[in-house]
Amino acid sequence: MAPTMMKAAVCKEVGQPLVIEEVPVPKPEGRHLLVRVQVASLCHSDVSIVTGAVLGGPPVPLIIGHEAISVVEELGPDAAKYGIKVGDRVGTPLWQDWCFECYECKEIAPQFCPKITMKGVNAPGYFCEYTTVDAATAVVIPENTPASPVQLSPIFCAGVTVWDALSRACLKPGETLAVVGVGGLGEIATKYAQALGVKVVGIDVRDEQLIGVKEGGSADEILNSRDLKLTEVKERVRELNKGRGVDAAVVTSGSKPAYLTALNILRAEGRLMAVGIPGEYVPINMGLVATQAIKIIGAKVPGQIGTAACLDFCHRKGIYPKVHPRKFQLEDINEMMDLMKAGKVDDGRMAVQFF
Repeated sequence: MAPTMMKAAVCKEVGQPLVIEEVPVPKPEGRHLLVRVQVASLCHSDVSIVTGAVLGGPPVPLIIGHEAISVVEELGPDAAKYGIKVGDRVGTPLWQDWCFECYECKEIAPQFCPKITMKGVNAPGYFCEYTTVDAATAVVIPENTPASPVQLSPIFCAGVTVWDALSRACLKPGETLAVVGVGGLGEIATKYAQALGVKVVGIDVRDEQLIGVKEGGSADEILNSRDLKLTEVKERVRELNKGRGVDAAVVTSGSKPAYLTALNILRAEGRLMAVGIPGEYVPINMGLVATQAIKIIGAKVPGQIGTAACLDFCHRKGIYPKVHPRKFQLEDINEMMDLMKAGKVDDGRMAVQFF
């Protein structure tokens, strides 16, 4: 039985360090589940949310965090019909509380429902010992899963986001994909893409990250674009790709130069997959888009179906995110955020382990 109080990392003021404090354990209502958090991993979006770079900051006070692995402790009154049992280990995308009644839910996908709430963004997140999750979005982790909870946790944001991008890119074996930004999300994207049978060109401005994907075997070619003009990047990419542009480019970085680079290296009728969210306006050369018939396609964290498909792919291919070897505690959360702000992410995804 869950206790009445728990430790949590709470954003009390936008732009200020998180506060570790005791708060009440929530009660599951409706179709929600009460879960005990095993692992909560840190996403760059968490930093952007707390600093106010995204959406002007969260509604404070708020427990942050939106990617985790948890164990079900209690079912809400309407949760049983979703087939999840006490003791199941689950992961969920950050979306919850979709209505199932609107046009988006019925005709497109529930993750586009205008009524959704988002864990760690405008609803309590995972950097705490217990939380509630929507049973309609939860994905049960198979008991025979070979990966640890620490390896699984980043899949439920970073992994599923790039999975959505690669799925929407409709990649064919033998095509060439550029991954622009091979840090956290990009590193996972290179692994997924190579498993799909495409040639991968990793592009970044940091040698450490480029060497990581090259030596890790998930990038066929790498290019540091830091000191190159756009025309030079285009030239170098063509040299690496038999004289032509890439078929598709996934931009995981939230920087303007990354998007300009990606647009510049595509072949005619190439696909630009937008994943990273820039903090500034990105001017797009619509003349180039029109004359080269470029497709610009957005990607986002999918719903339950896409998340389950990504998890299944990871298990079948044995592909999991690179995770930091250190066992972080909840009290380390501000240090973790400082490391991420400084770009010190080469050791892998950082996660708080509660077990």
